[in-house]
Amino acid sequence: MTDFEEYIRQSEPGRQQKAYAWRTAIGLQAVDGLKPSEYLKDTARKHIEGEIDIDEAQKLIKSYYQSKSVRTLENDLFANHSWYFRNALVRANYRNAVKGVEPDMKYLVRFFRNLLLGENNELRNRYMVIDAPEKWKESVDNASPTSSPTSSTNQLYTSNTNIRKLVSAIGETPKSIREILELLNLKDRKNLLEYYVMPAQANGFVTLLYPDKRRHPRQKYVLTVKGLALLSSISKQ
Repeated sequence: MTDFEEYIRQSEPGRQQKAYAWRTAIGLQAVDGLKPSEYLKDTARKHIEGEIDIDEAQKLIKSYYQSKSVRTLENDLFANHSWYFRNALVRANYRNAVKGVEPDMKYLVRFFRNLLLGENNELRNRYMVIDAPEKWKESVDNASPTSSPTSSTNQLYTSNTNIRKLVSAIGETPKSIREILELLNLKDRKNLLEYYVMPAQANGFVTLLYPDKRRHPRQKYVLTVKGLALLSSISKQ
């Protein structure tokens, strides 16, 4: 994960967005104890650095999982939905100011919730099409998973209301302490750090944008991949 954080901190905007998407995609595997392959990480690096385009990345991922001699549920999910995975990466990177389209991580999160939590979210490419015909658009029912984490034993779940509020406030955009205070309608910085930020960091939902330089002048807080998964759960409730 360190390599992706470095891309996010130091690269130009295009690479940052790609790295953010790949960090979510690969990092969500780690939440459930799955070890991402070096092949997948190398494919991510090549795409971020511009050595291959998104179509080539998709083909490499598909061919890799089809070549696996041992078939598993995880392998089959990647192989059977590699085109969806490719398009989900595109939507996680795509921005069009004219059409008011911003990068959207929910499709990647949906894919990995199926993989890690055993949910049955519909993985349909047509849901990601910009300005799609009405008949292609996703219904409200389909946007909800068939199951959701409701137990404290689930690694993506927390009953701590302060953590959930903080995760919702930060969302998908890094936020400063001042911004978080305003969003939560709080005034006491110490109270925010002690009862919101520190528990969220300790449980792996939030991290610093510049973890090696805590007093960085542009320091902000961002959601980890675990935090993004929790955000997705909250938004579906």
